Amino acid sequence: MNWTDIQQWESAPLQTYAAECDSNQRKLQSVGEALASPLNSLTGSGQTVKAAKAALRKQITAIEKEVNFLISSAEIASEGAQGINEVRANADDAKQLAQSWNMTIDSSGNVSIDAAQVKRLKKAGKNILDIKYMVDTAQKRVNTALTQAQKLVDSLSQKLASLEAGTFDNHVHYSTTIKSRPTLPPAGASAQENASWWNSLSDDDKQWMINQHPDIIGNLEGVDYTSRNQANRIMLPRLQKQAKEELDAFVAKMNPHMSGPEFEEFMRLSARVKALDEIDKTLKRDSDGVPRFLMQLDASGPNILAAVSQNNPDDADHIGVIVPGMTTSVAGSIQEYDGHAKVMREAAEKAAGPGQKVAMVEFFGYDAPPGVLEASNTDMAQAGAKKLSGFLTGIDAAREHGAGDAHITVAAHSYGSTTAGIAATLVGDGVIDDLVQFGSPGSGVQDVAEFHVPEGHTYVSAAPYLEDVVQGLGPDDSFGKNPTKMPGYKHLSGKTVPTSLMPLFDKHSSYFRKDTQANRDIASVIGGKPNV
Repeated sequence: MNWTDIQQWESAPLQTYAAECDSNQRKLQSVGEALASPLNSLTGSGQTVKAAKAALRKQITAIEKEVNFLISSAEIASEGAQGINEVRANADDAKQLAQSWNMTIDSSGNVSIDAAQVKRLKKAGKNILDIKYMVDTAQKRVNTALTQAQKLVDSLSQKLASLEAGTFDNHVHYSTTIKSRPTLPPAGASAQENASWWNSLSDDDKQWMINQHPDIIGNLEGVDYTSRNQANRIMLPRLQKQAKEELDAFVAKMNPHMSGPEFEEFMRLSARVKALDEIDKTLKRDSDGVPRFLMQLDASGPNILAAVSQNNPDDADHIGVIVPGMTTSVAGSIQEYDGHAKVMREAAEKAAGPGQKVAMVEFFGYDAPPGVLEASNTDMAQAGAKKLSGFLTGIDAAREHGAGDAHITVAAHSYGSTTAGIAATLVGDGVIDDLVQFGSPGSGVQDVAEFHVPEGHTYVSAAPYLEDVVQGLGPDDSFGKNPTKMPGYKHLSGKTVPTSLMPLFDKHSSYFRKDTQANRDIASVIGGKPNV
């Protein structure tokens, strides 16, 4: 596997093949069900009846075998398509960086820059440390792409061999005559594999999986959000009851005077109870006529994580994902951000125009820094970026196997903008269509070519610096460069609210304010018609 090889890879043929397999297996399932009906209705023990039953069983068995083959083929092709998109995203990054900085990538994937080019770059104002960083970054991207490519080839080869041998487990186990329930996909399955698996299930089997495994289906990337919402709403009251019992049990065994660690645990358990109650209240806000979808409900960690959408992401034309920053949490912020999402959604709907549906997501699927100390580094941004990139990849996969591709915009504020910037370097090609960062302490990168976002689709909104000094506040080497000063960004309006008596921070949280030009400009990107 070398650099030249992966330049020829394209995911589109595999995506098309997966879709064809899905379509054909559904048609065959209908035929199989139609044949099973007369088989069950045939009675008697005569030779004619026996011969008819044998003929029908033979046809049904052949159909069952072909359906399972098509389901398996679709899953494997889907894995290949997502894998290629991830490989190509890193490969394209490396090529863009090489072009921007006059580097060379040879057929084996070695990145180099000659002395003459270094001299030209230095004359153009480039710092030698920046040049070295970009060479190292490009080499890292090349190495990542090559490693991903080899792992993908090995995985697909193994699965194709299993398919040929008849031992591949598609976790659907389709049969018209032997009613067996599907099994959950393996923990390491990709969002595309999950989407293909879920799409292959009958409506009855989907409902069975939701009822039996709501904790897993509600957070399984690649599953549609109508189903995930149903599963998460099953889990919500269960988790509320469990959290309250855990808090009551903790309080019952505590002494009147808690130690420091004990008080911290008491506060954490109290926050879990409050977080679940706040989610419940947010979902009940649908009395405004806009349905809320509980896209994610993750209670596996120390804190409750969640994502709520206004309108259904399954059929929206435009999906905006708001990523909040420092001091935000489900317990303390989700209702506030539901208000922000409402303002942003309504403005995006105006920008998109009649007939265009906008789903606005409040993403609380990562642990944001609770204070300045934790926000002084990017540890939580790095961890959050992995969760955000997986979440976005799940939306993309669910739509590809559902209503079709949607326009996805990530609109990220403050520390969340750094988290989102890093996440935009982790997703595959075609996942994020537009990235908007506002009130940003750092972009998360040193060059926009590091983003897996189409060229010309990165935006920044910034209030005047002395009214939002968080902008560019993080060190460049860890937080990334200030997006307000980086080439490659399109600049949206930074006009928000009038300045008050706290000018240094007054406008940092004002980008969500209704009817401000900054809000309208950010929403215009979400609605697919940027005001630039």
